[in-house]
Amino acid sequence: MRVRRHPYHVGLAAFVAGLLLGGNLLLAAAVVVAIGLAAIRAPRLGLMAALLLLAGGAIAHARVHAIDAPDGALHAGGRFAGRVWLLERPRDSQFDSSAEVRVADGPARGARLLVRAPLSWRWPSGGAEGAALSVAGLLSRPHRSAGAEFDYPAYLRRRGIQYELEAERLDSGGSPRGGVLGAVDRLRLRAERGFGDDLALGMVLGEDQRIDPEVKDDFQRSGLSHLLAVSGQNVMLLGALALPLFALAGLGPRARLAGIGALVALYVPLAGAGPSLQRAGAMGAAGLAAAASGRPTSRWYALLLAAAATLLANPRVAGDPGWQLSFAAVAGIALMVPGMRRALGWLPGPLAEGAAITAAATVATAPLLAHHFGSVQLVALPANLAALPVVAPIMWLGMLQAALGMLGGPALTVAGGLGALNGLLLAYLRAVARWFGDAPHGQAALALRSPLAVAGAYALLSAAAGAAWWLARRAEPRAPAWAAAWRRLPRPRRRAVAAAIAAALLFGGWALTAPPAPPRRLTVSFLDVGQGDATLIQDPSGAAVLFDGGPPEARVARLIRNLGVKRLSIVVATHQSRDHQGGLHEVLRRFPVSLFVDGGDGTRDPDFIALEHEADERGIRRVASRAGETLRAGGLTIRILSPRPRAPGPPPGDPNLRATVAIVSEGNFSLFLSADAESPALLPLRLPRVTAMKVPHHGSADPGLPRVLQELKPQVAVIEVGAHNLYGHPRPSTLAALRKAVPRVYRTDRDGTVRLTISPGPGP
Repeated sequence: MRVRRHPYHVGLAAFVAGLLLGGNLLLAAAVVVAIGLAAIRAPRLGLMAALLLLAGGAIAHARVHAIDAPDGALHAGGRFAGRVWLLERPRDSQFDSSAEVRVADGPARGARLLVRAPLSWRWPSGGAEGAALSVAGLLSRPHRSAGAEFDYPAYLRRRGIQYELEAERLDSGGSPRGGVLGAVDRLRLRAERGFGDDLALGMVLGEDQRIDPEVKDDFQRSGLSHLLAVSGQNVMLLGALALPLFALAGLGPRARLAGIGALVALYVPLAGAGPSLQRAGAMGAAGLAAAASGRPTSRWYALLLAAAATLLANPRVAGDPGWQLSFAAVAGIALMVPGMRRALGWLPGPLAEGAAITAAATVATAPLLAHHFGSVQLVALPANLAALPVVAPIMWLGMLQAALGMLGGPALTVAGGLGALNGLLLAYLRAVARWFGDAPHGQAALALRSPLAVAGAYALLSAAAGAAWWLARRAEPRAPAWAAAWRRLPRPRRRAVAAAIAAALLFGGWALTAPPAPPRRLTVSFLDVGQGDATLIQDPSGAAVLFDGGPPEARVARLIRNLGVKRLSIVVATHQSRDHQGGLHEVLRRFPVSLFVDGGDGTRDPDFIALEHEADERGIRRVASRAGETLRAGGLTIRILSPRPRAPGPPPGDPNLRATVAIVSEGNFSLFLSADAESPALLPLRLPRVTAMKVPHHGSADPGLPRVLQELKPQVAVIEVGAHNLYGHPRPSTLAALRKAVPRVYRTDRDGTVRLTISPGPGP
């Protein structure tokens, strides 16, 4: 692109640069460089660029000041009481439920807050967006946990949130908000009625709060998470769906374009107006305006226009990973798709187009993914290609369901029928995400810590693309001959070659995603599940026993699958505690289990009761954990030492005291597992000498631990504990006792998953 022939591109690029830099000190240097370079050959253009860059910086500074102004009426440690608008559906976490709100009136009107409430509280109006709430509570500044890589305060600040409100009161605030935004809220509520599947609702309308966390994790690990973020793909598919419908209605070309523009203008706020969707809406508007005026559209000008529009709305959005990934993907598609499409010319047109777009977006976003998330999904390309055939139909059916939901009445019956059809496609998509997400080598750890490292990665990609282009040019004289030779082959032979290539790709995908074989020797894996317990024992015969499953977010089912587990002989839930039982729900769903040892001890915890029901519904034999029981799996012998039967009545207040304590042995090896039971529960037992042990209760302070160690005399001790946990585990006194009594001590927060491979000899 020659600069003088595209002055509007240069001016808009300078304005966007100013918005990006804002009050940054680099602005002055950028202005000097822009003027100096442009004045050499195009002084007027250089002066215009410099002025627009300055204007962009000034506007960004003023816009940030305007966004922050309402927060001046608030302060950390102060109290807030007033009426707010709910801006999103509440999201549940391990400890509370939270939602973003905007203050409706008073001195802080317009300020955004993150309201936190106990999980047991019910949000007024069902937590619907646009609901009016009356809240009161204490304000605090968001803080970043010690050692945490994710900068949570910066994330909230990009969303315009500088304060959190710990709710002490949460009531209805009267009528929901009105005006245009209120109308959008009501339309969204009506549209939601057309959906019966939370995944479809998330993909079409961006309501991902209700999607199962396991499904979200599968999509993230398989490189399909962009499907859960409403983006430009949705806008494109909306236009592709509406255009033939408008044509059937007899609308002319300009009326069709106007209709699509109106739909996009409605869809963007309806689906949440996230950064990527704002970008897509602005680009779509630019393209539609150019088409309506009969002018050729420039994708680069449209991309710059989208950047300017999103930055004018919120200059801080440039720091949002979604914003960066969205623009990187579009730029990569614009640069690489034409060449890739030509290279894939031997494929059918739609498949070549889809493969080229998928590959370009995957390559273009890889450095940013490594920078923000510390890893790159190696299975992203095959996963996206496998998902490609169903994405558009899912979106189209979902958009029709949303439209029918808005109509209501008999239309809801039709929406239900479409939902049943869409359910088949969604089941396939879930299976693709799960299959590729479970791939043992599906992710590569690659942390690009600094912007300079990201720039270097893009430089390497550019060099590789340049080398590929040079090789393609060198091969240009031969390429037509090769293509002609391919076309001269008999059709059966071409089909056979294509089938062989497809079979090789399928075999490669199977080899990549297949779990490894079980170990050939007795192996104990103290799994790194964060602040929780999960211990896997695998016997050479193929038997596998799992003690506890860690918290649900640790995805222990995936961890044990990657260690070669195909079925479990015994699953032990040692006691009621989220960081022990939480991950077992997924384990029971994803693996055949022969026996479930129930350490609930009569607990009334709803989650543990649900786990028991899940075992019963799947026909898994369930036995209570009781002292004196001996279980066998393959060559493994499991002796349960505690708890003893208790008298009828309500369960004890502290389930740790009656957690399952067991000895797992085979040959000369013995392993002591005590869950969270500490010395008051252990010392009354007859404790034998063992080879290895799991340290009780994540290494908490236990004055009686030295006596326990004196009786057990283990050679190896492992602490299952999460990094930077809130409890200060492991405690210094515990570490000192272990160092004095045990030759080898490991901990999962520093060593990751600890695996003991037991040799036939006397020790591990």
